[in-house]
Amino acid sequence: MNSKLLFFVCLFITFFAVPVNAQKDGKTFKVVIDAGHGGKDPGCLGSYSREKDVALDVALKTGKLISENCPNVKVIYTRSTDVFVELYNRAKIANNHHADLFISFHCNANDNHSAHGVETYVMGLDKSEKNLAVAKKENAAMLMEDGYKEHYAGFNPNSPESAVMFSLYSSAYLNSSILLADKVQKNLVSTTHMLDRGVKQAPYWVLWSVSMPSILIEMGFLSNPTEEKYLTDEQHKKEIANAIYQGFASYYTQMTGDRVSTPDPQKQEPKAEDNNVKDSQTSDKVADNQSDKDKNKDKDDADEAAKIANTPVNPDGVRFMVQFMALPDKIALNDKRFNGIPKVNRYYEGGLWKYTAGSESNLQSAKEILASLKSKYPDAFIIAFKGEEKIPVSEAVKLSK
Repeated sequence: MNSKLLFFVCLFITFFAVPVNAQKDGKTFKVVIDAGHGGKDPGCLGSYSREKDVALDVALKTGKLISENCPNVKVIYTRSTDVFVELYNRAKIANNHHADLFISFHCNANDNHSAHGVETYVMGLDKSEKNLAVAKKENAAMLMEDGYKEHYAGFNPNSPESAVMFSLYSSAYLNSSILLADKVQKNLVSTTHMLDRGVKQAPYWVLWSVSMPSILIEMGFLSNPTEEKYLTDEQHKKEIANAIYQGFASYYTQMTGDRVSTPDPQKQEPKAEDNNVKDSQTSDKVADNQSDKDKNKDKDDADEAAKIANTPVNPDGVRFMVQFMALPDKIALNDKRFNGIPKVNRYYEGGLWKYTAGSESNLQSAKEILASLKSKYPDAFIIAFKGEEKIPVSEAVKLSK
């Protein structure tokens, strides 16, 4: 690293880094709803639509669902109108409120107009050029800010060298971020029937800068005529917002134990001309899809993971485990970083390898393991399996009695 960049890294840490153990005030759960772009920054453009407008509309609809159905949750918006909000101020809003969650809303675009699908991002240093390209596009919003060099300590989103700053990212909230991203992604895919592009990692500035679990949702491609039509339809935007809310509600209940309403408003029957978005494009040859080799590798990894992780002594029994790590890469179970952790195992889900400790027949034993891991893995949490099927912990508790 050259001396100039090292100086900027140190300067950033000094003035902009936030502690990962920010205190939560009271019992109110706070979620920050971040509509991407806005004002002089339109975001990506479709043939007749703008990312900033779609993102704001869906963000407001999602926030309204949370406010109406979750009495113990406070919704905070980084913007609620068409105004320009700097990236650093978006993070500042979240950190100053000591928020518990940060959700950023965006739309995608690609020179290849057949590219399609939904994807959800968490902060990370994925080596994929495609993921980095998407992050670079969103990070470039800072170039529209007055005095951006001062606010970002010299970070240049167009400079590959500047990405070294992200290597200092703390993964304290990564597991919770992945948990939320997985729930949101699954609900979006099942609701919209768009191509599932998966949960991914990429170096987004706004995700890196917040001291809480955070995700960034790319709700579809405005550059794709079919998805642009879907994303700008009022009823479909309500469906997208509801899907994101369902993912949030599931995450919130799992993390807090507080059950909330999950409304499923009646959906209009899709018109013949815009039937299932996914079906209408199954013949498309999307340039940025995984290669056949990658797909086969994913399948092999998933098959191996099923054999490794889902083979209990009693194949029909209920097992409680503590998930403490999730990574895009597979690590040997005898890796030295797992020393001292009981019954380490792994399973493959949402494009990530998830690592667990214990394989307990009762919840109390899993809680004891969780307590022992909290100092090293503060983001660890309990999960459950019945045979080879992952099930809600609440259901596993009932079955184990």
